[in-house]
Amino acid sequence: MRNNSKLPVEDSSAAEVSMLLDILLVLHLQVLVVASSSSAEEDESSERDAQQSKGSSHQHHWGYHDQDAWLSAFEHCNGKSQSPINIDTHKVFSEPRLPPIKLEGYDLTGSHALTLINDGHTLQLSLPSSMRVMSGFDHVYVAAQLHFHWGTKEVPGSEHTIDHVHFPAEIHVVHYNSKYANLSEAASKADGLAVLGGFIGIGLHDNDNYEKILSALTDISIEESDTEIPGFNVRHLLPDSLDRFYRYNGSLTTPPCFQTVSWTLFNDSIRVSRRQLAALEDTLKTEHNKLLSKNFRAPQLLHGRKVLASFHTESTTRIASKAPSETRDNNIMESNGQILAIIFGVLFAVTLLVSSVYTYRQRKKYSKFKKDSKPNVIYKPAAVEKDIDPTSVTVS
Repeated sequence: MRNNSKLPVEDSSAAEVSMLLDILLVLHLQVLVVASSSSAEEDESSERDAQQSKGSSHQHHWGYHDQDAWLSAFEHCNGKSQSPINIDTHKVFSEPRLPPIKLEGYDLTGSHALTLINDGHTLQLSLPSSMRVMSGFDHVYVAAQLHFHWGTKEVPGSEHTIDHVHFPAEIHVVHYNSKYANLSEAASKADGLAVLGGFIGIGLHDNDNYEKILSALTDISIEESDTEIPGFNVRHLLPDSLDRFYRYNGSLTTPPCFQTVSWTLFNDSIRVSRRQLAALEDTLKTEHNKLLSKNFRAPQLLHGRKVLASFHTESTTRIASKAPSETRDNNIMESNGQILAIIFGVLFAVTLLVSSVYTYRQRKKYSKFKKDSKPNVIYKPAAVEKDIDPTSVTVS
């Protein structure tokens, strides 16, 4: 009886041990699952980081031959404020209140040597921070670099166009807002960049100022090569007059296409000789020893952006911005002018109608008078006398 009474106790202990083993097994399985999940997440994260790193590395490999590929590789290149653009001179807005451009520190004559670079995409000249745009914007902008865009002898290569016409080449002087530490930090900020652009045309003579750069091209013909040139007055690379310019908000014209650039494009062009332009078109090489040419982006859509002009021409007849009262007054004047034009038109029509009726009646009256005053005469031919002997007629 005692043995029988102990059996339930032993069975109960065995059941408890079995339950504990089951619990431990479940906990062990959960640990394995968590560990496996964590490992998978780490692998996925590593793969994602690798893909991002690969994508980031890919971002450095872009070219002008397939600009459509920029749209998928760089999200900002799909934006609504992209550059370059075509400037339609019949649609720009005259804004004489635009402050003039004032430069400082552009004369680098006698200063330290400047670094000239072939980066595989363009010809670039590094500039010191002592060069600044002191007036023309809400902030002071510090120079960082200048570079060029060009085509071939057959295909002119300016990025911006005037009334859909390309110039042979274009110069860009890149500045960043002085409130940021450097160009890299400013590039992605809304008010980060200001670029001064100039159109390069062909003249009869060499341009001595451009020769200071172009004479060194053979030293940097290979991609990713650089050389040093003596300092000179960089101001002479821009047009003589900086008073006449176009202004609009746009982007970098190369990836990553940040839409952070206030563009200033000077109306007056710069002239170089055909020989100097040929040196730019035919000397520099890019990857795989290919000729670096046609390094310009196609014009982009405006998407409603306004292009301002600091000067007034026959084409720039519209005003960029007016106070509400000015707009209202102008609208009233235009409305009054239209009403006066309608009144004068109606008066002219009535006068013409009255004149026509009067003329018609006068002609009718004159015609009736002429008919009544005509003599009542009936013309009858003379009768020929008969029986006249012709031999009886005597001629004296």
